[in-house]
Amino acid sequence: MPGAELLEIVLPPLAVGVMVALVHAPMGIEVLRRGIVFIDLAIAQIAGLSVVLVNTWRHEPDWLTTQTFAVAAAILAAFLFRWVERKLPREQEAVIGSCFILAASLALLVLADHPQGGEEIQHILSGQILFVSWPAFFSFLPIYLAGFTLWYWTEKTRTGLPFFLVFAIVVTSSVQLVGVYVVFASLILPALAVNRMEPRKDWKAVGCGVGAIVTGVTLSAFTDQPAGPMIVVTLVLTTIIVRTFGKTPDR
Repeated sequence: MPGAELLEIVLPPLAVGVMVALVHAPMGIEVLRRGIVFIDLAIAQIAGLSVVLVNTWRHEPDWLTTQTFAVAAAILAAFLFRWVERKLPREQEAVIGSCFILAASLALLVLADHPQGGEEIQHILSGQILFVSWPAFFSFLPIYLAGFTLWYWTEKTRTGLPFFLVFAIVVTSSVQLVGVYVVFASLILPALAVNRMEPRKDWKAVGCGVGAIVTGVTLSAFTDQPAGPMIVVTLVLTTIIVRTFGKTPDR
């Protein structure tokens, strides 16, 4: 494949990867601080389930219909998880993890007799970031810009219900662009990589996320391997390297 053609294919996925990493990395730090690691998997899977249901009920639904149902489902999950945080703080991780398993199981049941059920499940889990186009990027860009702005310029966004709502809306977009695996990995692994580092922890996590995702997308394009699993591998390797050789206060 000529270099110019390859670049034309890779640029939109790279732009999406950078966009996702910029918002996911700081949110992942907050998730790790709260000790609710399963929340990203749960909300991502709930959003994925809603997309599956919409596509099952309506043949080739338009973008707005899909987003409306997906965001509505994620917002309902956000309210539920905030209630659990307040009423059942000691059991919230168990409840959130159970919601993930339930949503995943329902998706499998809905797609059990679907002729393309296997492809749909694979799409939800590992995504198809290499097939993302510029129109898709620009369709989701306002959501990430809003999430990024609220996160850094409105301190209240990181507390209480606003955290769950903003997190849910961002993750709903991400699962459609990159899949559940990359959503989880891009939230938790950069945060884990810099967890013992101070100061500027947010931006160090962003650097880890961007570097790993760009590397994963590039390797996937050149080796013709699935992009989602490749990104997860590069995120894991980046986390191991940073945790092993990164400068921390106890060194």
